[in-house]
Amino acid sequence: MAAMLQRRRRVRRALDRDPLGASLDSYEQRLAQMSIATPTGDTRLMLRAAQLYYHADLTQDAIGKRLGVSRFKVGRLLDRALKEQAVRIEIVHPGARLVALEDALVERFGLAEAVVVDVPAADDEQLARERVAEAAADLLAAMAPSGVIGVSWGRTMLELAARLQPGWTSADQIVQLNGAISRSARPTRYQEVVERFGSTTGAGIQLMPAPAIVGSPELREALEADPSVAAPLKAARRAGSAVFGMGVMGAESVHVASGYLDRKDLRRLEKAGAVGDVLGRFITADGEIALPSLDERTVGLPLSELCGKRTIGLAAGPGRGPIALGALRAACLKTFVTDEATADWVLAHD
Repeated sequence: MAAMLQRRRRVRRALDRDPLGASLDSYEQRLAQMSIATPTGDTRLMLRAAQLYYHADLTQDAIGKRLGVSRFKVGRLLDRALKEQAVRIEIVHPGARLVALEDALVERFGLAEAVVVDVPAADDEQLARERVAEAAADLLAAMAPSGVIGVSWGRTMLELAARLQPGWTSADQIVQLNGAISRSARPTRYQEVVERFGSTTGAGIQLMPAPAIVGSPELREALEADPSVAAPLKAARRAGSAVFGMGVMGAESVHVASGYLDRKDLRRLEKAGAVGDVLGRFITADGEIALPSLDERTVGLPLSELCGKRTIGLAAGPGRGPIALGALRAACLKTFVTDEATADWVLAHD
C-alpha cells in the first residue's frame, strides 16, 4: 500500500509539471496513460516514452526522470517502439529517397546504384520530371564524373541540365550521344542540354548536327562518315560516362513531335514489341532492338557501345515502366534514377 501511494504521489508531481496532462479530466485517466512498468503496463510506458521523446522533444534523461526509469530503459523503450512500428518516422522533403525500393532494384538488376524519389501525384508528369531531374543532378555532383561525358536529349534531360550547379564536375568535354535535328516545325532544343552541361563545368562541348533518324542505312553511313558527325561520334565512343533519358511509345513520344515517326511507324514498332527508346533506339521489354531496319537508320552511338561505360539512366513520369524495364534488362544500365510509381511497376512486372 505504501508503495502504491508513493507511485501515486510521483504521478501527481509529474502531472503538475507536465503541460500535456492539462487536458485530462482526472488524475485516474493520467495514471492510466503513465502506467508504471508492469507486465500489463509496459506497452503503455513504451508509448508514453515515445510521445514524450517525439512530440514533446524531451531528452532521454528527462523522460527517465519523469517516468521514474533509467535513461537506458528509455532507450530500450524507444527502440521497441520503432521495432513494433508503434512509431513511424517519415521523411517528407521533396528530395527524400525511397531506400527500400532502391535496394530492391539494385538486388534485382545488379545495379551499382538506384535512386527512387517520391512523387505525391503519380500522374503528374512534369512534377515527376522535376523530382527525378533534381535527384539526378545531386547524384551527378556526388559522382563527379571526369574526362568525357556523353549526354542524350529529351524533356527529362532538359530538366536535369537546368538543375546542374556550377562546378559539379571537372570533365574535359561534354558530347551529344545521338542525332537530334528536328524534321518538324517544333524545335527539339537538343542543343540546350549539351550547352547547359558544358556551361556549368567549363568543359568543351560537341553537338551531333544530324537528324535522329534518316531515310536509309546508306544515308546514315554517309552522315556518320562526314567530319561534322564523325568527330562527336568518336568522342561519344571515348566517353567514360553516359547520361540519358528514356522515351515512351505513343503520340507523346518526342520522336513523333519532332517529325521522325508517324502513326504508321508507331504501329510497326508496337507490332514488333517496342516499349520505348534509349538514345533513339527502340527496344522491347526484354531489352532487344525492336526493329533492326529502323535501328540501321538511327544516327548516333549504338546501345551495344553503352555497356562499357558508367551509365546513368533517367525514367520519369507515367507510362515509363515498360521502357525502364527494357533498359534494365538490356544489362547496360549501371545507375537508375526514377520515381516511385515507375520503380513499383518495374519490380512488379519483372
